[in-house]
Amino acid sequence: VLVVGPKSVIPSQKYTLTISNGDEQLSSANLNLTLVANDAQKTIFQRSTIVDVRKYQMRQVDLQIPNIAPSGTVKLMIQRIDGVTYNQEVDLDVQRNLLNGLIQIDKPVYKPGDMVKFRVIVLDTDLKPPANLKSIQVRITDPDGNDVGKWDAAKLFSAVFENRFQIASSPMFGMWKISASADKVVLASKSFEVKEYVLSSFDFQVAPSVIPLEEHQSLQLTIAANYHFGKPVDGTAVVELFLLDNKRDQNQTIQMTGSTEITLIFNDYFVVFDDQQDVRVKVTFTERHTNRVITKDTQVTVYKHPFRVQLVKESPQFRAGRRFKCQLQFTNHDGTPAKGITGIVEVDGLNLKETRTSDNDGLIKLELPMNNAEEIDITYNSYFNAKVTKAESGTDAFLKLELRSAINIKSKRPMNLIVTCSERMSFFVYFVVTKRKIIDSGLIRPNGQTKYRMEQIRASEKMMPRANIIVATVAKDKTVIWDKLEVDFQQFSNYLDIRIDKEEVKPGNNINLELNARSGSYVGLAAYDKGLLDFSAQHHDINWEDVEQLYNGFHANDYNQYDQFHYRTNFPESWLWQNVTIGSTNKHTLEEYVPDTTTSWFLTGFSIDPKHGLGIIKKPIQLTTKQPFYIVESLPYSIKRGEAVVLQFTLFNNLGEGYMADVTLYNVANQTEFVDKSATDAIYTKSLSVPPNVGVPVSFLVKARKLGEMVVRVKASIMNGLETDGLEKMIRVLPENFVFNKTEPQIFNLEYGDKFTRKHNLDIDKLLNNGSLKLLFKLYLMDNLENLLPTPKASAAPSMIDFIPSIVVLDYLEAIGSKEESLIKKAKTMIITNYQEIMKYHNSDGSFSPWHNSKGSIFVTALIAQSLSLASKFTFDVVDVEKVHKAFDWLASKQHSSGRFDEVGDIIYQDLQDGSRNGVALTSYVMIAFLENSHVLKNDNVTRMLDKGVNYVAGLLPNISDAYDLSLATYAMFLRNHSNKTDALSELVKKSEHNEMSERYWRRNSSSIETTAYGLLCYIKNGQFPEGITVMNWLVKQREASGSFSHAQATFIGLQALGKVSITLSNVGKQYGIKVTQNGKIKNFKVSSTESNKQHLNELDGTSKIVEVEITGRGFGMYEIVYEYTVDIRNFSKNFKLKLERSFTNSNYTLNLDVCTSYEATVSFNRSNMATVEVNFPSGFVVDKDSITNLSVDKNPIQNTELRYGQTSLVVYYNSLGPEENCFRVTANRIFKVVFHRPSYVLVHDVYH
Repeated sequence: VLVVGPKSVIPSQKYTLTISNGDEQLSSANLNLTLVANDAQKTIFQRSTIVDVRKYQMRQVDLQIPNIAPSGTVKLMIQRIDGVTYNQEVDLDVQRNLLNGLIQIDKPVYKPGDMVKFRVIVLDTDLKPPANLKSIQVRITDPDGNDVGKWDAAKLFSAVFENRFQIASSPMFGMWKISASADKVVLASKSFEVKEYVLSSFDFQVAPSVIPLEEHQSLQLTIAANYHFGKPVDGTAVVELFLLDNKRDQNQTIQMTGSTEITLIFNDYFVVFDDQQDVRVKVTFTERHTNRVITKDTQVTVYKHPFRVQLVKESPQFRAGRRFKCQLQFTNHDGTPAKGITGIVEVDGLNLKETRTSDNDGLIKLELPMNNAEEIDITYNSYFNAKVTKAESGTDAFLKLELRSAINIKSKRPMNLIVTCSERMSFFVYFVVTKRKIIDSGLIRPNGQTKYRMEQIRASEKMMPRANIIVATVAKDKTVIWDKLEVDFQQFSNYLDIRIDKEEVKPGNNINLELNARSGSYVGLAAYDKGLLDFSAQHHDINWEDVEQLYNGFHANDYNQYDQFHYRTNFPESWLWQNVTIGSTNKHTLEEYVPDTTTSWFLTGFSIDPKHGLGIIKKPIQLTTKQPFYIVESLPYSIKRGEAVVLQFTLFNNLGEGYMADVTLYNVANQTEFVDKSATDAIYTKSLSVPPNVGVPVSFLVKARKLGEMVVRVKASIMNGLETDGLEKMIRVLPENFVFNKTEPQIFNLEYGDKFTRKHNLDIDKLLNNGSLKLLFKLYLMDNLENLLPTPKASAAPSMIDFIPSIVVLDYLEAIGSKEESLIKKAKTMIITNYQEIMKYHNSDGSFSPWHNSKGSIFVTALIAQSLSLASKFTFDVVDVEKVHKAFDWLASKQHSSGRFDEVGDIIYQDLQDGSRNGVALTSYVMIAFLENSHVLKNDNVTRMLDKGVNYVAGLLPNISDAYDLSLATYAMFLRNHSNKTDALSELVKKSEHNEMSERYWRRNSSSIETTAYGLLCYIKNGQFPEGITVMNWLVKQREASGSFSHAQATFIGLQALGKVSITLSNVGKQYGIKVTQNGKIKNFKVSSTESNKQHLNELDGTSKIVEVEITGRGFGMYEIVYEYTVDIRNFSKNFKLKLERSFTNSNYTLNLDVCTSYEATVSFNRSNMATVEVNFPSGFVVDKDSITNLSVDKNPIQNTELRYGQTSLVVYYNSLGPEENCFRVTANRIFKVVFHRPSYVLVHDVYH
C-alpha cells in the first residue's frame, strides 16, 4: 500500500494525497487519515477520514487545510484499521510565502529631476491575482535607507499598482530601492541608480578576437563602435591594459571607424594561478566630430588550459557488480565541443589506464566494470579528476520513464510516455505534480510486461508551466522503485504576443502594435532606449527569467516533496508606458508615434488574467528608429548673450552613394544673429557633399540676441528635398554680466474711505548695464514656490529654502479655508520632492548634519525637525514621523543639567551656534522648535526639559544685551507662557528702531531679519496686531525677488512670521482698487474678497526708476515691484579676498584654474559662516568632475562640491572661511567652440549674511 502526498501544505487550500493498493494478497486496505493543526502548542484543527482501497485500485483523498498562522504546524497521522498494525506520523511543512511580487520600472538609471514610473505586480502561488488582497504598502528609499516616498494603502487593479515618483533636482546619488509589502511581509524589491549622465547616441563593445590563454601572453581584442541604430562611428580609442593588482601594463591609441582589431602583448609575464584569471581593459573612445567621450572597463578572462573537462554520469553513484556508464565531456571556452583531444585516462580503484581521444561531440565514453571498491577516482592527464562513490542499496531493480516525442499543448492525443522496468510489473502508479499539488494520478496493471506505453496522460494547461510525472512500483524484494520526468512547457497558462508592423521606422513616424492575449487581460507595455543599458548594470524590467524565478520561489524542485520518494523635439529615454484591457476578440491594436530619437528601443509587455494568471513575452522586441539621411546635433548647454558660438551638426547618408546636401539654420522669433550675414536674414543655408556611410560635419557661427532660451531649428535635405531631416533644441542664453534681483514690497491696510499712496524710487546701482533693467508689478503674496531654485543644495540648511515656503503656504491656505487645489498640489509636490534632499543629511542616531555623512548638529537638527513636523500635517504619507521624534529625542539628550544647549557639530552659523553670550540664542532656538511642535511631543520628560531650558534663558534676562538673543528668548517665553514674557517683550521693543517710513525693525550687523521676525511673532503672540503691521512692513521689504530671504533660517522664521500675520488679517473683507503709474502710463486693478487668491501681474517700463501706486477701498494686502538688472561685478568686493591663477594646456582646450579665497575679519566675527565658492566657467567649457583638488587640506577641508548647469558651474562648500588662504584646483575642458567670450566669474558667498 502506497500513500503519496506533497510534503508541504498551503493554508486555506485543499491538500490532495493518493492511496494505492498493489498487493495481490490484500483484497482491501482500510486506513484512518487524521490531519492535526497546532498553533502555540494548542490544537486548533483536527479531522479524520476513513478510506477503503480495494486491490489494484487507487483512491484520491482531499483534505481541507485551515487558515494556519505562519507559526503553526501540521501533522498527518496514518493508521491501518483492518487488523494490520500500522501507525505513522508525518510532519507537513506549512508554506509561508503565499504571495510574491514583481516590480517594473521604466528605466535602469535616472538623472536628477527625472520621473520614475513603476508598476508593482502581486501574485499568489498559482501566479494569479490574489483573491482577497485589495491593497499593499510601497516604499521608495534613498541610498541611506530613508523613506522618501511611500504609499500605505496602494490599491491594486488586476493585481497591479502603478504610480510615479519625482526625483529631486539635487538628490543623493547611488542605489535607490522600491519595495512592496503586504501585512509587513516584503513581496518584492527592485533597485535603481540615480546619477548624472548624458545619454550617448553611440556605444562600443570590447571582446577577445580569440580565446586568451596563458601560453599566448597577449590579448587579441576587437573593438566595435556603432551608433545604436547600427551605423559605424568614427573616432579615437585609447586602450589601457591592467594586469595584477590593478597595475597598468601598457596603453595604445588607435584611430578607427566602426570596428578594428588590436593586439596587446604583455610586458610582464602573466601567470594564471587557477583555471582562469581576469585582466582589466579600459577603453576611452572619443567620437571624432562631436568630441563626445565614453569610457568602459571590461574584464577579459585568460584561461590556463584551452578547454574544460566535466564528468557526466549516468547515475550519481555506482553499484557493486554492475557496469557504471559515464563520459568525459570536453568543451571549448566558447561552449562548442572540443573534438580530437587526446590524453591518458586513469581510473584509480580499477587499475585502468589508457590513451583516449574525444569524439565529434567532445566525449570520451567510459563503461566501467565495478568491483567492491568503495570509491573510484577518474583522472585525465593529471589535469582533471573526479571521485565517484558506491551506492548503498537494497535492490538492483530499476524503473525508467521516457518521453519519446515533443509535447503539444494543443493536441488531443496523449503524451508518448514509455515505462521500462528491470522486472515484470504487476502494477505501477503514476502521479502528475505541479505547483506542489497532485493534479492527476492512477494505477496501471501492465500484465507482467517490462515495457509499457502509457496513454493516460495528456498535456494540459493545468500542468503549465512545469510539471513532474512520477512513476513507482514495488520490486520483488518489496522495495519501492521509482523514476521522475520533468516536463517544461516554456510558457505559462496566460500568454501575450506583441507584433509590430515594422522593425525599422523613421523617428517621429507611427507604428502599429497588435496585442494578442486572453479576453479581459490587463496588459502593461513599456519601451526604453537601448543606450540606457550602458549606464547601469541594474535590471529594471520584468522578463521571462524573473517570472521563472518567482515561480521557482513558490515551487522549488524539492526531491523530498513526497514521502515515498527522494528527488526628435521629443527625445525621451523611455516610452510607451501604457496599460490596455484586451477585448472579447483577444486582440487589441495600438497606433503610436515613436520618439524623435535615432536609436534602438526595447519593447516589453506582460498580461494578467484573473483565471489564467501572468503571461509575459519571452524576449523584448527591438525596434530601431533610423532613416537613410539624418542630422545629429552637438550643442552646448548654455552660452552668454553677445558671444559667438559654433553650432556643430553631423550629417549621415546611408543611401549607398554621395549627394549634395542643403543644411538650413533658422532664426526663430529673431532670437539668433548669424555672424558674417545680414542682421535681417531669417535663414542661413550651407551646401556640402555628403558621401555614404560616414559622418560629415557642418557648423554655423551665431550669436544669441535675447536672454532665456534660444531655439535652434535646423533642416537638412538632399535629392531636391526627397530625403529630409530636421531637429529643434533649446540652448540657455545667460546674461553677459551678473544679475541683481530685487523687490520693493509694500503692505497696506485700509479702512473705508482711506487712500494709500506711495511713490517708489527704486534702488538701482548706477553701474547697471544699459538696457538691462526689467520691472514687474505683482499683487498677491503666496506664489513663486518653484522659483526658489538658484540656492545651492549640497548642504542641509540651504536645501530647506525650497522646503519652508511650501509649509508656510499650506498653513496659510488651510487657515483661510482655500480651495486652490492647484496651489495646494504644487506645494505638497515640492515638499515631497525636497524631502529627498533633506534626508541626505540624516544620521542613524536621529540627528541631522550640515553635510552628508558628517557629525550631527543641534542647529540643523532643530531646524529640520521643526520643519518636518510642520510638513507632516500635510504630507503624513511621506514624512516619517518616527524620524521626527527621534530627532527631537537626540536634541533632548544634548541638554546640559543647567538647561543650556551648546553646539556639538560644525559651526556654520556663528550668531546662533558659537556659544558666546551664554548660549542664549541656541538654547532658545531649541526650545522654540520643541514648543511649536508640542502636539507630537507630549510626555513628562519633555515637559521637564522645556521648563529647565526656558527657565535657564529667563534667569539670564537681566544680562541679555544682544537684540538677537533677546528676540529668541522672548518668543520662547511666550510659547511657554512664562511669567517674564511681557517684561522681556518690553526690553526687546526698547532695542528696536523706526525708519523714515515708520517701519519698526531691529538693527544688527547680521541676523537683522531673524531678530525682526521673532519680534513680529512676539507681537502676534501678545495680540498687538497694529504694532505688528509696522514690523511686517519692514520685514517684507527684505525678501529677495524669489520670495525667500537671504538664507534658510531667515526664510524659515521670516516667512513663518509673515504667514501668521496674513492668516490673522485674511478674515478682513477686501474691496479695493489699485492704480499704478509710471512714465505717464496708468494700469488699474480691482480686487474683492471673492478673488483673494488671484495674482495680478503687470510688466512695467524698464526706462524709468519711479513707480507711483494709489490704492482706495477697504482691506489688507500686499504688492511688490520686482526688478532686475545686470552689473559687471569684477570690481565688487565685500569681506572676502579672491585670487585666481589660470593656465591653458592641450592647445587651449584645457583650462586649469587655481582659486584661493580668505575672509577679512570684522568687528563682530573672525570667521565667516558657511561659505560657498561658485566658479562659473567660460562658455564652451565643462568641468572635469574628477579634477577637483583641495590645495589647503591641512587648513580648512572642503565639505562638499556640486556641479550645476550641465557641468558648466562648480560650487565648493566650506564650514567657514577665515584669514587663512583656502585654495583648490579644478580643470575644465573645451567641448564647444565660442568666440567673443564674455567674462566669467567666481563668487564667494557667506550663506548666512
